[in-house]
Amino acid sequence: MVDGLVLPAPIAAHPALDFCNTLAGWDEDGAYDYLATYAHLSVWVRETGLLDAGSTAEALDRAADDPRGAVRQLDRARTMRRALYAACTDPTDDAAWEAVAVEGRAAASQAVLSRADAPGRRWSIAPDAGLERPVLELAREAADLLARTDLRRVKACPGSHCGWLFLDPSGRRRWCSMEVCGNRAKARRHAERRRTSGGSERRGG
Repeated sequence: MVDGLVLPAPIAAHPALDFCNTLAGWDEDGAYDYLATYAHLSVWVRETGLLDAGSTAEALDRAADDPRGAVRQLDRARTMRRALYAACTDPTDDAAWEAVAVEGRAAASQAVLSRADAPGRRWSIAPDAGLERPVLELAREAADLLARTDLRRVKACPGSHCGWLFLDPSGRRRWCSMEVCGNRAKARRHAERRRTSGGSERRGG
């Protein structure tokens, strides 16, 4: 819970992949979307460190003044999220790559270079981007991920109703979280063994 909002824990080792993980149960019926409102989107972006508290509060004030605009930006974020997920899981999906690239170019056109002392210097989206700012900050990260990351090291969790993405540089990680999806799979296997064993015993009797 963050500011009274339910948000997913970061597990992916990259903010753009954690952005994909704001949807649980990819391509399944009943997928759960953590980005339920523009407020969820803005606060989540703040929690990743891409927006500071003041910028987030300003974005939320703008959303209160322009609720329809806020909904459009939320829909835009969700569309980009789906394109990014597709590009990460299928590098041959040209349409998905281009969709992310379009948003990346939009972000680059509104980016400014911070003059803060190192290591605070970085590219960020100008404050006058308004309601677009959270989405554009995410677009910068998404484009950077595709430009700089060996996508063979991006894995999708095979857990039931999951599909979350994560970086796996060692090639040994299977689950988004061993404590959650890993343990659930172990529990299901254990229950299946008990059912199978019980059935064999009954047939043998």
